Amino acid sequence: MNAEHKLPLAGRYESFHASVFTSLEEPLPLESGIASWPELELQSHWYAGEFGTDFVTSDGGRVKVRDWGIWNSGAGPDFLQCAIELDGKTIQGDIELDPDVRDWERHSHGTNADYNGVILHLFVRQPEDARFYTRTAEHREVPQVQLVDGMLDAGLGRPSGQAAARLGRCSTPLSEMSDAAVRTLLESAAQFRLKRKSVRLHRWVEAHGWEQAIFQALAQTLGYRRNAQPFLMLAQRLPLKFLLKHTDDEREALLFGASGFLESVVFDETRADTRGYLRGLWENWWKLREEYARWRAPAYALKWKLAGTRPGNHPQRRLAALCAILRQWKAVSAPLVKPQTWNAKSWRKVLDALSDDYWDTRYTLLADPAKRPLALLGGTRVQEMLANVVYPLLIPDHEVLWQEYLELPTLLENEKVTRAATRLFGLTPRAKDFQRKLHQQQGLLQLYEDFCLEDDSNCADCPFPERLREWGA
Repeated sequence: MNAEHKLPLAGRYESFHASVFTSLEEPLPLESGIASWPELELQSHWYAGEFGTDFVTSDGGRVKVRDWGIWNSGAGPDFLQCAIELDGKTIQGDIELDPDVRDWERHSHGTNADYNGVILHLFVRQPEDARFYTRTAEHREVPQVQLVDGMLDAGLGRPSGQAAARLGRCSTPLSEMSDAAVRTLLESAAQFRLKRKSVRLHRWVEAHGWEQAIFQALAQTLGYRRNAQPFLMLAQRLPLKFLLKHTDDEREALLFGASGFLESVVFDETRADTRGYLRGLWENWWKLREEYARWRAPAYALKWKLAGTRPGNHPQRRLAALCAILRQWKAVSAPLVKPQTWNAKSWRKVLDALSDDYWDTRYTLLADPAKRPLALLGGTRVQEMLANVVYPLLIPDHEVLWQEYLELPTLLENEKVTRAATRLFGLTPRAKDFQRKLHQQQGLLQLYEDFCLEDDSNCADCPFPERLREWGA
């Protein structure tokens, strides 16, 4: 994939962004980085291949990951049945990831025979004044690799939060720019955003293959903003190949069981028809649940965010949609694995037709049935999949699809997009005119993240407004 060549506007935006910040005498403050991330999130990013594939050990050895193995659901190291190449020699075994290098001894891994097969110890933090070594119960030294922020793709770990919803100083130079110049700015920012998503997805492809990468990406999109990470981790813990070996009923039980939703519901508090549905899931789950004891423990359980979630976006309903996607997996994945068969209308039709006897009228396991059937995947969620999965995967090697992407309409207002448009355009007609297409929303989000969220001066000292005139020149 040569995204630089295929997406020239992305290169223009990237150069512009770099020029804005290299003009500063002092760089803007950086986010806290991966040192502040929870352990499970670190493991998820590692397993996705987002730190890369080639590393240097603490002793200067060269490591290349050949097989990422499986995410362990029981006792022992985090990842099993992995393969690495160390200084040209292939080694098979397990991988352990700890936030701190000293956790190896703190957690007694060095005296636990379950860790004798570890071939690589990953960590983020280490003390500045001492070197800590990793040794097994057999007194074998384990190679160490420290994970650092610079290994990640651009855009991961970006600052979160929001800037004040008011007119920014950038509105003045923007008001002086022609509509054509503003459109080019937004299109360039959108192309840069798509390219960045593409790089990340293709790392997933490199680590786990096309179909698993597609499965992870679709699952993550189903999580919406609040639950994207738990959905991604669920798809990593229960990989596609493993799930497809099971029947539809077994897959549904595995996904609902490993998610923690089966055991979070009190059976006697549900409706009679829901009890019948749960009974069917439990008939399969009870036979398997002990294999997933680690993931059911509080420290490793998925952290779902339910407060403030719209009923249609509840993760239980979204998980049912993932089960429905798996029942139609070939029809969903084939056009993405073989892009020459891609047809947006046909793909939408497949997703629009997804249904489930129970979930077609339910928002959650505790909700009363709706009076009318509900679309298992609404148009907005399909649009999100197109923006965040389909086109980032396909466009770099099939740039003819860029024009198709440019025509995608927006479906729902997005709070962050509205905030960005207010900062750039205020209450002028442009605020709505430049939100009519999905790529324009994506461009607004990129500008908002790159400049508004990076600025800590409440707009007063942001360099973006002055440099904007160069774009419109």
